[in-house]
Amino acid sequence: MKGDNSVSDIKWVGSPNHYDGRNGYAISHITLHIMVGYLTGTDSVFQRAGGASAHYGIGGNGEIHQYVSESDGSWSDANFASNNSTVSIEHEGGMAGVPCTRACMDASARLCAEIARRQGWGRLWHDGRNGNVWLHREIPGTDHYGCPDKAVNGLDVNYVINKANEILGGNDMTSAGDVWNYGIGAEGTPGKDNQPAWVRLSWMHKDTARLYALLSRTDDGGTKDGSNGDIYTRVCYIDKRVREMSATVTAQAAAIEALSKALGANPADIAATVEKAVKAKLDALDITVTATSKKEE
Repeated sequence: MKGDNSVSDIKWVGSPNHYDGRNGYAISHITLHIMVGYLTGTDSVFQRAGGASAHYGIGGNGEIHQYVSESDGSWSDANFASNNSTVSIEHEGGMAGVPCTRACMDASARLCAEIARRQGWGRLWHDGRNGNVWLHREIPGTDHYGCPDKAVNGLDVNYVINKANEILGGNDMTSAGDVWNYGIGAEGTPGKDNQPAWVRLSWMHKDTARLYALLSRTDDGGTKDGSNGDIYTRVCYIDKRVREMSATVTAQAAAIEALSKALGANPADIAATVEKAVKAKLDALDITVTATSKKEE
């Protein structure tokens, strides 16, 4: 038997602990776990008959092992329905001295994106058990109350989900991304996921929990000046910069008028000269600007 993931660097390890098939269930979500240990130890535990399993495990160096075929249910979530409807992923870390590394999380994001593509999910999101990403601690029947994110050196769930969504959608807000046209995903409003973010946010304003979760998304951890990070911070940063630039433009206009009057020049001529200079700079940036003028009355 072999692994069934299109990512080429997955190592098939295999576990006898699984259902044959999925007992009539369809895959509806990914369950994220933390190992509370190392990948090698997880390999050993999952290969013992009669124990637990997961579909995948990821080590600190980003190595991915597969224990159960995605066509079978794993013994992972302590819940029959979830076991049969999930693709479960374990991550190295979760205890003192064993970090959940960036390499592990990057590999997890890549794997989550692959799973999402196979299931036809255009986007991943966590909203308790309403989303298509579940946390083990949230599933009825579990006694792993810190899994995967509340344990020592736990998994950064938001990082994994956001990174996976970048892979799925090619979204990149780390440079010149447009916040208001940023893709939120089909979970915003069914059948309307092709609309820009500002439209979909207006549809979602009554669902405060989901709106908060979306506004709290991060892509790369952010920067001190607010130009990166979660969407809410970026919107505030843009608003702040626009107000600063508006104040600067107003002050410069007043200065130009005062200077032109002091020199005995026509303020309109000075303004036209400045407009041409600005337009030349903008044209050099491949931005089309249409200049209009109004005749003096």
